[in-house]
Amino acid sequence: MEQMKRAMKLSLMFGLPGAAAVPVAFEIYANVSQWFALVLLGGWITFVGIRFYPLETKPAFVGIAAFIAYTVAFGIVLHAPIHNAVKGWLEENSEYFQLDLKQAGFFWLTAVLLYFLLFLSAILRVAVKRIRANSERTERYIDSAFDDEDGDGFGS
Repeated sequence: MEQMKRAMKLSLMFGLPGAAAVPVAFEIYANVSQWFALVLLGGWITFVGIRFYPLETKPAFVGIAAFIAYTVAFGIVLHAPIHNAVKGWLEENSEYFQLDLKQAGFFWLTAVLLYFLLFLSAILRVAVKRIRANSERTERYIDSAFDDEDGDGFGS
């Protein structure tokens, strides 16, 4: 139960800043550098994944799902104020660049894929644990197969 509480705490702790990080990354993508924005967003998601890594499997999955839900829900709410603030500031000080539909779609698709990779890494972690456990179990079976201590060998 303590692991689940920690997972929910982490999801809130990272979901709320993540809700602002995605719209900010979108504005950086549109007006500064596309690769820089994607690297920042990927770095954020990697950092969050590292923080969820020590948790057990079920709490980690629940925490990651809650993190993504908070990011999406609050991100939708924060997108308009952040967009308007950045647009106003850039129009006063520089030039604001509006993305066409294809470029904006590419950013949002990439962001979704990065969040999906967070889930995929958690699944990969579970798979690696199971492979290691099966490998160790197979090794024990092979080692005990040649033991004649049980008395069921041919020499008994």
